Formats: sequence, structure tokens, C-alpha cells
Amino acid sequence: MIRRAQLKMLALAAATAFAGLSSIPAHAQSTIKVGILHSLSGTMAISETVLKDTVLMAIDEINAKGGVLGKKLEPVVVDPASNWPLFAEKTKQLLTQDKVSVIFGCWTSVSRKSVLPVVEELNGLLFYPVQYEGEELSKNVFYTGAAPNQQAIPAVDYLMSKDGGGAKRWVLLGTDYV
Repeated sequence: MIRRAQLKMLALAAATAFAGLSSIPAHAQSTIKVGILHSLSGTMAISETVLKDTVLMAIDEINAKGGVLGKKLEPVVVDPASNWPLFAEKTKQLLTQDKVSVIFGCWTSVSRKSVLPVVEELNGLLFYPVQYEGEELSKNVFYTGAAPNQQAIPAVDYLMSKDGGGAKRWVLLGTDYV
């Protein structure tokens, strides 16, 4: 668990350093702004508030160790309120008005799909924290979760094995809301 947390912090630091170096002059700001795009209200707040807290905790830990390349990370938290079109508006705000170097956010595929055109148009960088359906690739998005083939193939192999019960038939349930 500690190793996973350290890897996440390293990814956050690397992303903000890379994004910060590529989007602002080194002498222009004393901080690197990090956008946090998770619903703090509405139906998804129960799932996403803890994600916001996790990113803030990682930022605090990185800053306590001196920041990234001597610069402190400055979180910019917005609330898209579980409203999918508002995710796109808040993304545009983070990139154009708040001038963040990187965004950590979205919890659902529909929120990611809403922000994708904005992130690509404005050449932003989004870290998407959960599994996704695959069949999407963008140079502006780090898909940190597994795609279905990364989950289903090992599961099917196990279910068909002797240790997994030697299943010959099963039902796979899912959603298709995007």
C-alpha cells in the first residue's frame, strides 16, 4: 500500500513538473498550479470528494518535501457538481483562467468524455483515475485505470482454471451509459 502511494505521488510530481515546464516559463511563477476537477456536490460527490482529498494530501506531502523543482504545488479546486456539461466548462476555466499546468479529475466516463474535447483543444493534461472502457486514446490524457481486457482476460482465465472452479459458462453484467 505504501509503495502504491509513493508511485502515485511520483506520478503527480512528474506530471506537474512536466506540465509546469512545458506550459510556463521557469521564472514566471513561484508555484505550479494543479487543477482538481471532482464533484463536491450532487450525486457523485460521495465518490469524488475523497479523490479531491487524496490529491490535496499528495500535494501537501510533495510540498512538505520541497515541491517540484523547487516550486510548491498550488491546488485549484473546482466543483463540476455532478453535471457533465459543467465538467467541460470547469475544465476550460482551469486551463484558460486559472492557468493550471495539469488537471486531476473525472470519475465517470461521461465526465471524461465531456472534458476530452476541451483538454485536446487547449492542449491541457488530464490524469483520469479510474478504469475505463478502452478504445480511446489521447495524448492529453493519462488513463491510469485498467481497460476491460486487462481485467476480463485474467478473470476468465481464472474462472476456467481448476482453482477458479472450472467454469464453462457465466454471465458478465455491466453498464453502457456513455
